[in-house]
Amino acid sequence: MYTTFFGFILSTFLGLLIVCLFAILVLKRRNTGRKLPGPAWVPLVGNRRELKSDPDMRVSLRRLQDKYGDIYQLYLGPIPVIVVCGYEAIREMFIKRGIEFSDRPAASLPIILLTGGKGVSFTSGDAWKNQKKFVLETLRNFGFGKSTLEYKIHMEVNLFLSEIAKQNQAPFRMMSIIATSVGNVISHLVFGGHFSYEDARFKTMADAFSSFMRFISIGSPVLFLPILRFIPGDLFGIKIITRKLQVVRGFVNELIDEHIQKFDEENIEDFIDAFISEMKKVDKRDSKSIFTREYLVAIVMDLFLAGTETTSTTFTWASFYLASRPDIQNRIFEEINENIGTEKLPSIQDKKNLVYTEAFIMEVLRISSTVILSVAHAPVTDVCIRGYRIPKGIRILPDIHSVLSDPKVWGDPENFRPERFVNEDGKLIKPDEFIPFFTGKRKCLGASMAQMELFLFISALVQRFELKPPEGKTLDIKDVDGVCGGTHSPKPFYIRAIPRRVQA
Repeated sequence: MYTTFFGFILSTFLGLLIVCLFAILVLKRRNTGRKLPGPAWVPLVGNRRELKSDPDMRVSLRRLQDKYGDIYQLYLGPIPVIVVCGYEAIREMFIKRGIEFSDRPAASLPIILLTGGKGVSFTSGDAWKNQKKFVLETLRNFGFGKSTLEYKIHMEVNLFLSEIAKQNQAPFRMMSIIATSVGNVISHLVFGGHFSYEDARFKTMADAFSSFMRFISIGSPVLFLPILRFIPGDLFGIKIITRKLQVVRGFVNELIDEHIQKFDEENIEDFIDAFISEMKKVDKRDSKSIFTREYLVAIVMDLFLAGTETTSTTFTWASFYLASRPDIQNRIFEEINENIGTEKLPSIQDKKNLVYTEAFIMEVLRISSTVILSVAHAPVTDVCIRGYRIPKGIRILPDIHSVLSDPKVWGDPENFRPERFVNEDGKLIKPDEFIPFFTGKRKCLGASMAQMELFLFISALVQRFELKPPEGKTLDIKDVDGVCGGTHSPKPFYIRAIPRRVQA
């Protein structure tokens, strides 16, 4: 039995190797331009050694950029990948020639597990355009990107502040509280509901998405050699993640079933309702329609992942910098107290007066590089850029961190300094190179909502509480930095929240 199994594995590996070598020869023949620079690679393993040259993926990527330039090629397993670094190269590809680089490559194993290859973030062509249009138009009807969303966010801010108060000044971890608060904002839009802070279903969902984002690190071999998932045991954690995502998918299907049962065409209350309404209008013989249950499940999974994981991770980084830099925290509080006081919650209208607060949030987004590498892009056709012939469909990974940490742009990128975003006149500066949500045609759809949430939650938190390290301890970036997967998140840390004296 084992001999047969391992014989199957070996024969499959050899077959895969032959296919990959053949594909490489074909690509080389198609490439009439200059050969892309990059390190030599090992069959099947690819450039894993170079990517793992440092425990911190950002360091490994910077070394490769320094050696090979702003556009270079790697092999992740047997699959060629082009990495694009620096603002000028990213601007050239994704702004000036954004239409040519607007596709996604063929879905990898993790994406298939998450969305079945559907959804807004990971599709291309007409399916992407149609989904994007419907999602944006529908969410806008429910307040997405508008001031009407502020009311719903303020509801969650009040609950969030109450939950912080329940910690009674004892050390606690901010991440789990933030995840529920931020998740509830997208929940209002998607299914018109709300999770309690003790809801087991949401905790399961948040855990599944966090595990998924850790799993999809560029250095994970199973991403590019899916056959490894059949090895006995669960060496790469793929089986655990599969089970977690199946539970989340089951929960999403329960939500959809509940909406179908109580559906009222005259009372469309949320995104799922709106999608079901469109499903009822579509001819079932239309095989190209995006209005199917499979697409609805994928889009909801997509929206929850995009609407919770990166924002809650950025918020967690913000709480670290507030607690570790009392000078900065005090300056933010003084600005809030001077401009709006402590009686009413900060609103979006207050942004223009809370310049330093906004600069702080921008600096958190910059220095934390929550998304180190953007979701993979692909050219819609063979493209020649900077003399390089780039074949249709090849994976292209934009290195966002290379822009946000570029010394030529920021001077001292390693230092946390919100003042860099404030000019001599006290006005906010937004450099072109500030691209934490990426740029171009496939810029993060939820960027405006994420920025609104970060401003309203963080300003309210500083207004009502003073964040401090645990008694007798300090917080140092060296102790929390460096958990790099699909997102760059801090290692677990504890803080205390001390209520401020609120004026009567």
